[in-house]
Amino acid sequence: MAYIQDEFDSSKLLLTAINILLQVIDELPIENTDDLINSTTAQLAEMTIIEVKKEVLSQGWHFNTDLGYVFPMDTNGYIPIPANVLDIVSVTGNIIMRDWKLYDKDNYTHTFESAVPCNVVWNMDFNSLTHPIRHYITIKAARIFQARTIGDTAQFQFTSKNEEDAYLTAKYSETRTGKYNMLTSVYGSTNSGLR
Repeated sequence: MAYIQDEFDSSKLLLTAINILLQVIDELPIENTDDLINSTTAQLAEMTIIEVKKEVLSQGWHFNTDLGYVFPMDTNGYIPIPANVLDIVSVTGNIIMRDWKLYDKDNYTHTFESAVPCNVVWNMDFNSLTHPIRHYITIKAARIFQARTIGDTAQFQFTSKNEEDAYLTAKYSETRTGKYNMLTSVYGSTNSGLR
């Protein structure tokens, strides 16, 4: 299989993940983006990975969360929020995201006179993620994809166990990078900033 040669090419990591999903339902792997364009099944696999990636990243991990991030105001006093924001919480005030702009609920306005610091959870490109989180997303997506596509109960149980193992590995990686302890974070939480 030619796609194994791309193991260390970070631009091919999504393609490798798609092939894992295809393998779970006994489909032949694809070798490049041209194959992806010509395969509805591979496109469904990619869509499942992207869906699961957003769900997993929405949990707010150390690597995709910024605390106290300040978005620039435009000339009209609006604070637009980019499309790669998955979740956002104002550090001060009753301020939310509405219509992809910050909105002051107390004053019923989208306009601000000064910057507003926010805790932000970002969406990220699959190929830029670390292996533990990519692996967890891939295994979780494979279980969902398999259930939606063929619904094999035995295979579903197998991938559920794989998903649990991958999640534990991702959480272990999270604790290493986040350097959490009982004094500086909420016990049992991976991300105290948005809670």
